[in-house]
Amino acid sequence: MRVGYLNQPWDCGIPPNPGESIGIWTWQVARCLVRSSCEVLVCARRDAREAAARTWEGVRYARFPLIPSKPQRLLSAAERRFYRFPNPRRPGFASSARYLAYAIWGARTFRSNVCDVVHIHNFSQFVPLARRLNPQARIVLHMHCDWLAQLDRTMIDRRLRHADAILACSEYVAANIRARFPHHADRCTTVFEGTDLKEFHADGRERNASGEERIVFVGRISPEKGLHVLLEAFERVVARRPTARLEIIGPESVAPMEFIVALSDDSAVQGLSRFYSGNYAGFLRQRVRSSLDKHVRFVGTVPHYEVAERLRRADVCVVPSVWNEPFGMPAIEAMAVGLPVVASRAGGLTEIVSDGETGILVEPDNPSALAEALVRLLEDRPRARAMGGAGRQRIEETFSWESITEKLKALYAALCYGARACDGYGSDR
Repeated sequence: MRVGYLNQPWDCGIPPNPGESIGIWTWQVARCLVRSSCEVLVCARRDAREAAARTWEGVRYARFPLIPSKPQRLLSAAERRFYRFPNPRRPGFASSARYLAYAIWGARTFRSNVCDVVHIHNFSQFVPLARRLNPQARIVLHMHCDWLAQLDRTMIDRRLRHADAILACSEYVAANIRARFPHHADRCTTVFEGTDLKEFHADGRERNASGEERIVFVGRISPEKGLHVLLEAFERVVARRPTARLEIIGPESVAPMEFIVALSDDSAVQGLSRFYSGNYAGFLRQRVRSSLDKHVRFVGTVPHYEVAERLRRADVCVVPSVWNEPFGMPAIEAMAVGLPVVASRAGGLTEIVSDGETGILVEPDNPSALAEALVRLLEDRPRARAMGGAGRQRIEETFSWESITEKLKALYAALCYGARACDGYGSDR
């Protein structure tokens, strides 16, 4: 079986540092498929100085040079100036014209390589073109966000007709798709994200010799991730636990407002628009300097292996999202190293963290509840250790890349050699 993946237009997704969650997902699944005798081709963006083609552990990468960042910003500004998108459900990023050159290149690359499966991440506008240029292939649209449930219904429905299967990163995302498009529900199933159990292991975890109590956040520094809520909560934590320290790991990468805030019906998410008039990371740093300077460290972007090392040195992982997080890869990575997780009771996080067993769930945008949950785990070390052990067991049972890939390969086989519908390869319905 020959499988082609089309990354998001801005994702390089190249190992050994494949980037954010979708790049990690593609790389880990691709290498597992290669080990099970599949051929895998990944189409992704490349920078000007990078090679147009590379091979890593048997996975072939084809690279497309997108418009450089500065011209792209000018083009986007011109689009906003001369083209109007009065309907927020039809934003510019969802237009069939956006990233058209990338979509054509990807579809042609898959055609020339005679791919049996074309697997597209998030961008539904790529699906009809992939179908047109690859009539022999099975087309899979994989959603790692809520766009199908949020964008214009008629526009999305036309695109979904060209997809043989619709995947969702969580049952939360899948349920929203099925509810909005019941006539496509039989082709929609959940395929979780996973983690590398060898890299993210619990061996060598020790109590910090300095006596510090370490809380760690992993993710983009962006308003929907709730770091402003976390800092307010952490002020309360420090008042009760003066040895507490917070590590913030991840890039300063604010999601465009049209991707999340402008599409949401949730008033709390809509309220995040207040952070888009200034520098969100700068706002957070100023808050830290004013009251938490000795207790908070912004680590920035680190290699994926270092994320695992830093998690092993921590006591608690926190995921304070204020939106419905579609999944939450940092939560499963933390659980894999034996950390208890304090997370928002929102979206796909509720499918990962078992409240009271592998961590604690709190209401989103509630600094008081978040602080209380963190303090409880710092104060009750035996309970925290028990939750960490239960979390590791849950990851081994459900979220290994091997188990994720096994389900996915069965899905591909059903599409290529069986019925078009998803029944028969482990539907979650």
